[in-house]
Amino acid sequence: MAKLTLPIAEGGWNGITLLRDDQTVALQLDRDRLAKRTTRTYRQTRFGSLLNLWLFDQRCQDPDRANRQCYAIFNERDSRQDKSAMLWSRLRDLAAFPLLDHWRPTVVQLLLEHGAIRMLDQTSERLSGVWIDLSLASVQDAIGQLIHSGDLATQ
Repeated sequence: MAKLTLPIAEGGWNGITLLRDDQTVALQLDRDRLAKRTTRTYRQTRFGSLLNLWLFDQRCQDPDRANRQCYAIFNERDSRQDKSAMLWSRLRDLAAFPLLDHWRPTVVQLLLEHGAIRMLDQTSERLSGVWIDLSLASVQDAIGQLIHSGDLATQ
C-alpha cells in the first residue's frame, strides 16, 4: 500500500499486475482515484493479526459527476438486485439533462451503440459490472437529436 502513495521517482507504483491461472492482467492505476477499505478478520494468529484490504477506484462507490463517469457493480448472487433499475439510476444521476423513465429502452440502446455503456470482463462468479461514460459528445448530441425529432417525447 505504501508503494502506491510514494512518488514514482521514489520507487512508487503506478500499476500492478494480477496473475490468475495462466493469465496476467496489467492494471495502470490512477492513484488519485484509489480508495481503500480494510477489515481485521483475526486478531491473534500465529503470524499476527490478519487484515483484508479492498483497493478500488472511487468511481465504483461514487459517480464522477464532473466527468460523467462511473462504474456500476452488480452482485451476481443476489437475486433481489434489479440490475436494470440500478443501471438506470446511475444513468439518471450522471446525465447532463433529465431522463424520463419511459425513455429507458431507447436511451440504453443508444448508449450501448455509442460505447457509453460497456460490460466489464467478469473475473468473478460473484461480481459483474459496467463502465458508464456519458462524457462523450456524440452521446449527448444523439440524445438531443432524439428529443428534437420527437422519438423521445415527454409522454
